[in-house]
Amino acid sequence: MSKTDAKTTQKLNMESFFNSISKHPYISTMVMCLFFLPFCFGGQEYVTLNSLLFFGGAVILLSLCFNILTKTGGDTTQSIMLFGISAVAVCSSIYLFYKTNSVAYVFFPSAVILAFYGYVFHINKCLNTKTLCLLIIAAGIMLRLCYVLYTHSEDRQHDVGYFEWTWGHANYIEYWLNNGLKLPDFDVRTIWQYYHPPFHHMVMAVLLKFLTICGVEYEKACEALQILPFMYSSLCMVASYKIFRIVKLKGIGLVIATSIIAFHPTFIILAGSFNNDVLCTLFVLISVVAAFRWYEKPTLLNIVFVALSIGLGMMTKLSAWMVAPPVAFIFLYVFIKDIKNFKKYIPQFLLFALICVPTALWWQVRNLILFDVPLTFVPNLGEGSNQYLGNMSTTTRLFGISENLDTVFVKFIGMGSPTNDYNPLISLFKTAAFDEGNNQINDINFPQVAQTGPVLFYVGAIVAIVATLAFLFFMFSKKSQLNIVQRVFFIALYFIYFISYYTFCFKFAHVCTMNIRYCVPLIVLGAMGMGMLINSIKPDTTAKTIAKYSCVGISILFCLMSCILYTQLEFLR
Repeated sequence: MSKTDAKTTQKLNMESFFNSISKHPYISTMVMCLFFLPFCFGGQEYVTLNSLLFFGGAVILLSLCFNILTKTGGDTTQSIMLFGISAVAVCSSIYLFYKTNSVAYVFFPSAVILAFYGYVFHINKCLNTKTLCLLIIAAGIMLRLCYVLYTHSEDRQHDVGYFEWTWGHANYIEYWLNNGLKLPDFDVRTIWQYYHPPFHHMVMAVLLKFLTICGVEYEKACEALQILPFMYSSLCMVASYKIFRIVKLKGIGLVIATSIIAFHPTFIILAGSFNNDVLCTLFVLISVVAAFRWYEKPTLLNIVFVALSIGLGMMTKLSAWMVAPPVAFIFLYVFIKDIKNFKKYIPQFLLFALICVPTALWWQVRNLILFDVPLTFVPNLGEGSNQYLGNMSTTTRLFGISENLDTVFVKFIGMGSPTNDYNPLISLFKTAAFDEGNNQINDINFPQVAQTGPVLFYVGAIVAIVATLAFLFFMFSKKSQLNIVQRVFFIALYFIYFISYYTFCFKFAHVCTMNIRYCVPLIVLGAMGMGMLINSIKPDTTAKTIAKYSCVGISILFCLMSCILYTQLEFLR
């Protein structure tokens, strides 16, 4: 075989390899995440030489598998470089960890290896939009893993409490661990967070049971539960990518949109969260993908996927209902458009209702019947809380800016600040960058972010504003390449989440309600808007060229600053 034929064969093998992964992206991502489960037992305090050797061996094994599957080994130079770079990066990671005790060195060698893979793809003419997005998603997974390793079950959590405690999400997980499928025989309002639907907590309890049966110490097993939100956050990248493809994002616009989701601080933080926010977000994003799949091909099987994703989303957290109205619009549109074949859709809609409604609402209906718990019950902290904002005027909360921007970090009495933030929009930007909670990210708990934090905040705010305005423009503009169904669906989804967020902020007037975690899908819609804006600008004039590459540059800077800060938290502690 000639050298040219060998190169062609190698390229075809690589393309076949990537096509196999892209056909099953959810499974591929889950396998990659679960592969690191033994490495995550107990988080950073339990990272040992053995676990680092496991990690190093895993990386080298993945390199070997890639070599075999793509026949890269046929090229001696590439093969030596591949193993050489991997070995040096892994050995450096192990050495630096023992010198600094910093798990940030998990991310750095991974980034080096992924960059080299990119080089190999480039010289084999396989570095296209799909493979580049694959590398970005892999880098996002490793950054999430780094965060999970240095984040304890008590760090930056929301209403989690403690394991072996008496309330909170952790205790709720332990309820299902200790009681199996036995439903609570008491008013769920009497224990904090028990009002939530139980799906997320049940899944966590199953993993906790499995780990303890396998002999893992209970404390380590509890910490290792982060592998599930880590996996959910990683799967959000895949679902977001699929949404971007629905609106025909491609090229640099698709790469930037995917990068924003891969490196966005909110998704990094959610990867280490023990509560049900990230799984709810994942089901919402999957519901969007499933709904458009049914729109393209309205079959019985496809509507089952829609019903399950919405139903399980609401069985995870009731706020997943917000994706239901846009989905209902798709159902109605297709039904009216194809009214001549209405008999085809009646059984589908009935099946949807039979699956979705009981799955979504059985918990709320049961609690209503047995204990008179309102269907939409949410506990109120009351006016006695030190984070209460209800005594402030609506005008002040909406338009008061200066006091909220005297620091870029979240101001929260009881969390190291003498005053509270009160502007929902500013808080949206702040929590998107740093979140809040125990050991929250600020220049008091982490002095090393005093310089990088403000850069990340302001760059992130600029990206969010530009991306949101771009999204709204393309949804309402007649020049949009999206069809009417796509535009109405995403407009409805955006305003339902945005209005719900503001309503929640004023109905439950506390600092903790002004958090991006209540409207995470808006980040995906914003990333979509930025991608569409970048692709729409034709650099045929100097002004347009500057505009296009300014959007690309500010987005890349945002991703870079996120990587720096979220490794810096541990790297320079």
